[in-house]
Amino acid sequence: MTPDTSRTFRNELWRSLPSGVIDTLTATFGMLIAVRVFHMSDVAKSVFLSATSGGMVASLFVVPLLLRAKSTIPRTAAKVQMLGGACMAVSAAFPHDPLLYIVGLSFGLFCLSMQIPLLTQIYRINYPAVVRGKLYAVTGVTRAAAAMCFGFLGGKLLGWNLDYYTWLLWAFAASGFISGFWTYGLPATPWEAPENSSTNLGSAWRWVREDRDFRTLLISWMMMGVGNLAACSLFVEYLANPRHGINLPSFEVAWITGVVPVLARVIFSYPWGLIYDRFHLFTVRAVLNVIFAAGILCFYLGHGLGWWTFGMALWGIANAGGNVTWALWVTKLAPKHAVAEYMSVHTFLTGMRGLVAPSLAFAMVKIMSFDTFAILCGLSILSASCFITVRRRSSDPTDRLRPVAPAERL
Repeated sequence: MTPDTSRTFRNELWRSLPSGVIDTLTATFGMLIAVRVFHMSDVAKSVFLSATSGGMVASLFVVPLLLRAKSTIPRTAAKVQMLGGACMAVSAAFPHDPLLYIVGLSFGLFCLSMQIPLLTQIYRINYPAVVRGKLYAVTGVTRAAAAMCFGFLGGKLLGWNLDYYTWLLWAFAASGFISGFWTYGLPATPWEAPENSSTNLGSAWRWVREDRDFRTLLISWMMMGVGNLAACSLFVEYLANPRHGINLPSFEVAWITGVVPVLARVIFSYPWGLIYDRFHLFTVRAVLNVIFAAGILCFYLGHGLGWWTFGMALWGIANAGGNVTWALWVTKLAPKHAVAEYMSVHTFLTGMRGLVAPSLAFAMVKIMSFDTFAILCGLSILSASCFITVRRRSSDPTDRLRPVAPAERL
């Protein structure tokens, strides 16, 4: 590996530890505290669940602003991550104020998701194409292991005494600062704009018009994402809220929704990284969608700890591959220095559906059963696989999304 590749990989390994801790906030503890400690309304819970998506929407404007600032990519990303940690520290400093709890954590998650396209640009520049998926997957395993361990310990902590949630809030705030520290130490990659770049805040949308494969995958991801995000928004709500008739203890909720899927990510992230490097992207995405749908249907249609655990395990297996493909797929399409622009459009659309999905999910279960809700989410996800399968058959078999041949790797 080149020095820049080695340094990026080392720093990303260390950064994956605090990132794993923060993952438990969005996956389990944020909602668990909202339900069990503050007894928040559906509106307040929807705001929290939409915070990450709001940052993704804002990411569309990060690249043009970086062009104007003439800054380096890692330092900009690091500053935004530290700002996210500072916002979370507000929630930790005033732990008994429900308004500051929601506002502080929501703004923190907003900042941490806003800089995602910058990290993807770093991966594109510093990771060789033939091992990009594998290197990203190794850090993904570390991140998932950190999330699994923290999810287990945090669940135990809340099981002993629910008031200990304050310590979790401080851990999330500290993780934002630590993540920023390791990002700041990445190779000082300057922004090198593509020939037809613009500082116009909407300039990245030109790639949707010009790139057919990019457009196809964006449509498919929208179809899949709405169903998946709506379903996963209610995992904790379904098991923890007494009004749905289950009301599991805090540790069991944390174990099923926070440890089981992350354990699956630990085991399957590396294999999915190898698959990403070697197989056509459309095929990988279609298979992942089927596994996502199967996990959601098993979780909501099955009854009892066995089905809930099995459903979350399947969802975690798909999430392991989904994390790799979501973060890296634009690197297979975009010109080298346009990756951040491609990713900003992808992240923006992810954010838009993420803003809608939680509110849509809460509204749906008010007028239908969880069984019907799960079936509709599953059909939405499966339709995305059908769409890209048809488009794949009509595409050129020699297109750029095919696996890299051995001779091309030299």
